[in-house]
Amino acid sequence: MKSTFTLILFGLLCHFSAISNPNFFSPSSLDFAQLRSNLYIVAPDGSTVLMDGTLTQYDSSYSNDMDGMDARKMSNFSENWGMIRGATTYVIERRHSIVNTDSIFFRMWNMRIITYQIEFITANLDKPERQAILEDNYLHTATPVDLNGTTHINFSVTGDSASKASNRFRVVFTNTTATGLLPLTFISTKAFQQNNSVSIDWKTAHEMNVQQYDVERSVDGVHFEKASDTKANNLSFNNYHWKDINPATGNNYYRVRSIELDGKSQYSDVMKVYVSKGNVGINLYPNPATGSNLNLQLMNQRAGIYEVRLLNLLGQTFMSKFIHHNGGSSIENLKPGQNIPTGIYQLEIKTPTGEKKVISVVF
Repeated sequence: MKSTFTLILFGLLCHFSAISNPNFFSPSSLDFAQLRSNLYIVAPDGSTVLMDGTLTQYDSSYSNDMDGMDARKMSNFSENWGMIRGATTYVIERRHSIVNTDSIFFRMWNMRIITYQIEFITANLDKPERQAILEDNYLHTATPVDLNGTTHINFSVTGDSASKASNRFRVVFTNTTATGLLPLTFISTKAFQQNNSVSIDWKTAHEMNVQQYDVERSVDGVHFEKASDTKANNLSFNNYHWKDINPATGNNYYRVRSIELDGKSQYSDVMKVYVSKGNVGINLYPNPATGSNLNLQLMNQRAGIYEVRLLNLLGQTFMSKFIHHNGGSSIENLKPGQNIPTGIYQLEIKTPTGEKKVISVVF
């Protein structure tokens, strides 16, 4: 029903535009630029179902002001995906150009507790020094978007209302400034306990003439000392990792220092990790379990979305849910249901880093 409605709406718009203005959907130049975004539901088998989409076109004949060339979003009965400009949500937008640090905010509503996928399809947006980043205000992550191709990003909506907030996603475009390239940006920094070690991950953008990164460590959050150094890649977007194999028991503080070729430097935010050695992992109890009494114990695990599935030995799924873990230790009552036949099952846990842990459980 949703796809049919969208196709009919698009057909009506095309029919109207063809009568009133033959060039309504056609830019004035052949090398026009555009950004399409689609929202999909991701099924347990990995297949996707299209639910909604938007379109932005750029051409010198258009205006950055909201006018008759733009189309407001009409709410659907199921999932909704639109672009926010001021207090209005649009489904089609035509703009004159991309200016430096231009942003497109996306709004979603009528979302279920499920896995979704955003698809960005771009054409002719790749210009020298231009970059696009999808910012996730809920997970505090930033993902590069291909400016002349297709990019897919999966995300989850959970019981936390913030996971479907209207300001969760936006695409930020950046160009070369009049005084040179944009300064180095720490897109994200993360520190989390992994077994008896602490993993440090950081992502950067606009990296230019950076010599190296130093990871500095502290036990009081005030006095830091250098723990490692990593050579810089000097690419548009970079991912770095370092593991502290000998952290102190208790609080550990970390920060990343960038050092440029001319000696200039800047620091990331300070990251705090509490290390409890010998008490780290993912457990399940009781085992044997019942349909109403099955608990997942996360001990000193990193924050993020944990995907949990209960399967029988034939691979059939009896339970699937997402757990938003705030980091550290917690216990989640899974409540798989009363209609689970007696037998041996596999509980599959997918961590925020993509790792999988499988635990056998008897009902």
